[in-house]
Amino acid sequence: MAQKRWARAPYEFTDEQGQVQTVILHGRVRWAIEELRKAGSAGRTGREALGPRWAAYVHTAKNVHGIPIYDTWESHEGEHPGRHKRWWLGCDIRPIPQQEAAE
Repeated sequence: MAQKRWARAPYEFTDEQGQVQTVILHGRVRWAIEELRKAGSAGRTGREALGPRWAAYVHTAKNVHGIPIYDTWESHEGEHPGRHKRWWLGCDIRPIPQQEAAE
C-alpha cells in the first residue's frame, strides 16, 4: 500500500529549555513544519505557502506539540491590503529516519 505523503512521522527538536523532544506530526501540521523548515530564518506567511488555515497549523505545532515558533505582524499591499503574520521556527527540527526511530 502506498504511504500517504503527510502520514504520521516522528520529528526531533530542542525545546526552549534545551531538552530534546520527539513529537509525531502528520497532516497539515507536518506540512506547515516542512514549509517553515524550507523557509529557514526568512519564515513563511499564509500568502507565500498557500494553506487554508496556517494560523491553526502553527497553533497546534506550538501549543499541542511544544515546537518553538515565533511570529511578527507585517503589512502588505495589493488588491486586499492589510496585515498578516510571518512565522519562523525557533529551533532546529528534523524528521527522524524510520531506522533511527525504531532504536
